[in-house]
Amino acid sequence: MGEDARHMTTSAISKLLESYLVDLEGQPGFWRGMREEVPIYVFSDDANDRMRIMAPVGELKESDPKILEVLLHANYDRALDAKYALRGLEVWAVCVHPLATLAPDDFASFIEQVVRLVKNTGTTYASSDLVFLSAPGEDSERPDDEDDEEQPS
Repeated sequence: MGEDARHMTTSAISKLLESYLVDLEGQPGFWRGMREEVPIYVFSDDANDRMRIMAPVGELKESDPKILEVLLHANYDRALDAKYALRGLEVWAVCVHPLATLAPDDFASFIEQVVRLVKNTGTTYASSDLVFLSAPGEDSERPDDEDDEEQPS
């Protein structure tokens, strides 16, 4: 069995990306492409055994505790492997995983979850159909039921 078959590497990711992204550009360790009209960035680092898939969701006009609370709740019960993250006021959908233990099927799932999280922002805030139960006593209302909430744009 070859090394790429036992452990995911930057070289193996490079070969997989062509199957999942269009308009692919970049170099080993950093790529950009599109999936379902969502810009996707993929980073890999063999030396530090990390992989990151990310996509921009939008930018907040100001730090709003209400929207941040919605995103944190979504990270808990509606986001599976992809999560919301902030860089300044930029909101991103991000999936991070150890590179060596990354399976090709998981890689495809992670890309799909990042895309779904971007597309579902403002409605379900979910990265998949799986929703974990909220803590007892929590309001089960979805965030899109609130009229005055600001969305990242």
